[in-house]
Amino acid sequence: MSADVERLIEALSAAELERLARCHGDRRTRFAISHGAMHQVLACYLNCAPAAVPLRAEYGNAPTVPGLWLSLAHCEDLALLAVSGTPVGVDLEPIEDADDENLVELAEATLAPAELRRFHTSPAVTQPRSWLRLWVRKEAVLKARGEGLTDRSLCDLDVSEDHVEELTVTDIDVGPSHIAAGAFVNPQAKLRLEEWTDESS
Repeated sequence: MSADVERLIEALSAAELERLARCHGDRRTRFAISHGAMHQVLACYLNCAPAAVPLRAEYGNAPTVPGLWLSLAHCEDLALLAVSGTPVGVDLEPIEDADDENLVELAEATLAPAELRRFHTSPAVTQPRSWLRLWVRKEAVLKARGEGLTDRSLCDLDVSEDHVEELTVTDIDVGPSHIAAGAFVNPQAKLRLEEWTDESS
């Protein structure tokens, strides 16, 4: 592991270090970078050192810090962190994940009736991207509501519009190889997307 990543690890909490110890290879590096970066970002909000951020990041639960709402999504080579004063959720997936030979079955198991009708009437070449965009929007809504994938039927959650169950849902442009979305409760909120750089290097 590089010196830059080791420097990020220094900010992690005891609980995060325990989780890190259970990771191996690239997964260990990704965890160290995403969580170390999260400490750096939150340190700016809280005006404290990264290691002093009172972050709780338990496995299977959204990260939490007093006074702020957080949502973290990550895949192989990219992470997306949302910080807000009100409930927020984000999700992120690589576009290649949409190329599934069972895509029709996935769509029928996860899309609401109106979404599914649009899916079936769209050109086959656009169906993978269309399904994935709806998937990340659903994930973002569930995270903003503090729910998990098993808490409700995804077929009952229609995210094709920008307002869903008192939430504003928006697509987030994170480049050509990934699809991302965010959901938040304040319709007047302005989404500001910033690229993180390691301030300690």
